[in-house]
Amino acid sequence: MISIRRVHTDDAVAVGLWTQQQAELRALYIDEELEPDEEDSFARKIDATTVFGSFVGSAEDGEGVASSVLQWPDDELPLGSIEAKRLFVRPEYRRRGYSRVMMGAVESEARRSGATSVVLGTGTEQVAAMALYGAIGYHQIEPYGEYAEYETTVCFAKDLPTRVLVVNGTIGAGKTTTAAAVFDALMARGSRAAFIDGDYLCQAEPSHAEDPFNQALLFDNLAAMAPNYRARGYGLMVIARVVEDPEDRARYATAFASAAGPADVSIIRVDASQEVREARVSVREPEGKWRDWALARTVELSDSLDELDLDDAVISTEERTSAEAAGDVLDAAGWA
Repeated sequence: MISIRRVHTDDAVAVGLWTQQQAELRALYIDEELEPDEEDSFARKIDATTVFGSFVGSAEDGEGVASSVLQWPDDELPLGSIEAKRLFVRPEYRRRGYSRVMMGAVESEARRSGATSVVLGTGTEQVAAMALYGAIGYHQIEPYGEYAEYETTVCFAKDLPTRVLVVNGTIGAGKTTTAAAVFDALMARGSRAAFIDGDYLCQAEPSHAEDPFNQALLFDNLAAMAPNYRARGYGLMVIARVVEDPEDRARYATAFASAAGPADVSIIRVDASQEVREARVSVREPEGKWRDWALARTVELSDSLDELDLDDAVISTEERTSAEAAGDVLDAAGWA
């Protein structure tokens, strides 16, 4: 059994594990032992400003026995690539599945980062490592960066599905405000993310009788735009839009599909009491037909969304700041 904790890049246990890894690599590839004055040189190669997550795995007695790091690479890799480094398990703890568990932590963190692929480098003498990467879905790529200098290098990559978070809600519930705050939170933590207000992709008149809210136009536009976001390495897509059709989840998954497969879609609804929603609408909409329409529609749509129950969770925006509501949405979606 191994437990994993997040650590800073100057964590003494992590640095010690990296130093052990360096010594092992020197013995494998250079046939040299690590000199005392070189013991911390390997650790210094980690640029803390590029690290998205650093982990230590501990045995049941609490002793640190494994490490892994995920960082944005400096090399000229495709946008959205994130690099796994420092995957190491102390020799006496190998053949227990710990490396697979550590890679699971790496990939979970990569999904949180908004990366579209994970890349890594190993070597021809590390047969068990190469077998592991193949077993968990990695494919071999051309050596990159500093790895390209060595004939013994073998590099791997694994594509990650795009993750789509749709913030659903009736008029006045705060879906657009909350979705924008979700995007702000993702930017603050350094994730690669993009935000789309779905309503703006549907503003066209006259609409067709069979598609009064231009939902088909929305998905045509999303499918046309999705490859552009993917090519620029944005693995997290936040979309504010009402979800009234049970088929919409699959439509989002298809619109943002990639070589890694269909997108992973979460639908989180935000809500507030009718009184609060009506007050928000009255502030937002000038008097006239649009206010009257919105006041009627917020009630109709709220009842419809309750009955459909298409959401993974429902979050209140009442008596909450937009940042607080965004945090709840991220938690509910599994993006926190």
